[in-house]
Amino acid sequence: MNRLFSMTRRRPNYVDITTPFTYGVDGYRLKYASNFDGSFTTFLTSTNIGYRDPSINPYSTDAQPLGGFTGQVGSGRNVRIIFNPATYSITDTSSFWLQFVQVIGGVEQTPGAPTLVLPDSAHKGVGIVTIHGTSPASPPLQLDLPGLMSDFRVHNEGGSLLVATEAGGPSTTVPADTGEQFTQLMATQGSIWVSGGAAFSARFTLAFPR
Repeated sequence: MNRLFSMTRRRPNYVDITTPFTYGVDGYRLKYASNFDGSFTTFLTSTNIGYRDPSINPYSTDAQPLGGFTGQVGSGRNVRIIFNPATYSITDTSSFWLQFVQVIGGVEQTPGAPTLVLPDSAHKGVGIVTIHGTSPASPPLQLDLPGLMSDFRVHNEGGSLLVATEAGGPSTTVPADTGEQFTQLMATQGSIWVSGGAAFSARFTLAFPR
């Protein structure tokens, strides 16, 4: 599954995302969860002209070559959504997960992959990012990371953990409770696919041009 939206800007109390305009789609819905294995709750549904949280000063938003807030023909064919997490009781100073869903005729389509959103402070310098949760037994769950990441360390806390680096691709079995880790030191990765029904943690760092 390809990424369904891109985050173009992240600042304190400010999340700016874009998603391709799609003919026939009348709702561009965002769902939130504190963790990827939790229950995602709808907090915002935009029309195809985009959305700006009323709590955000319009003069603080920058112009972008993607049609501003509109997704109409001739305006870049993108829908732009800007919101303040605090408006929806989402903690702005820690990581959270978003899920994007298209709505057609009031009916939700297939949800996108859970996507990690880091706090603004995590984008200052080189820091370690950690996620923790339980993988589904099957099929593999795609986890979209906030851009390209590197230096992966994955620890299986028990059970059978499988980690893949492409949709439908081969998986690596991560042994449980042996101290062994799935390690990717040199390559960069923007998504991982997990399955097996095991609790695990993963650590990685923001990747920078080499």
